Amino acid sequence: MSRLLSSRRPPRLGARQRGFSLIELVAAFVVFALAFGVLMGILSASIRNTRLAAEYTQAALWAQSRLDVVGIGEKLEAGHESGRFDNQYRWELDISKYEPPPLPVASGAPHSGGVESFQSIELYRVDLEVLWGGDRRGSKSAHFVSLRSKNAEAGNGAAGSAAGGNGDVNGNQDNKR
Repeated sequence: MSRLLSSRRPPRLGARQRGFSLIELVAAFVVFALAFGVLMGILSASIRNTRLAAEYTQAALWAQSRLDVVGIGEKLEAGHESGRFDNQYRWELDISKYEPPPLPVASGAPHSGGVESFQSIELYRVDLEVLWGGDRRGSKSAHFVSLRSKNAEAGNGAAGSAAGGNGDVNGNQDNKR
């Protein structure tokens, strides 16, 4: 009978042939779950940063198109304007007269006669802020600053002074005064 009992028991396996214990399986699963969670966090942050970069790129493109018009497609005057590009992006534009700092003159240096020719050019500081968002993610903005010149005699923006009078972008003269 002892042979019958012994034959019913599975033979003892060596230490190398045994399977994993329950504790080892749980520990392996915990390590896998932690690594997977960290990987998902990294991927989520990457997607969020990619979306944010795309939003800032779009804001820069809108700003470039708005700044291209200032002083060329419209008259350059001090003031404040605002508007919308589309349903998501809006803009605020501040134009103010800019006084450059005086140029230092070295002692004993001869006076340059070309400085007087710049007195007829007015400089304007153009501050453009592009805003978007405002939902649960919060409002975001990008700020752009530029200097534009205006020929005081001609009364037009940079394109007019480059064309030598009241001209448009292509240099066509506007004879209406």
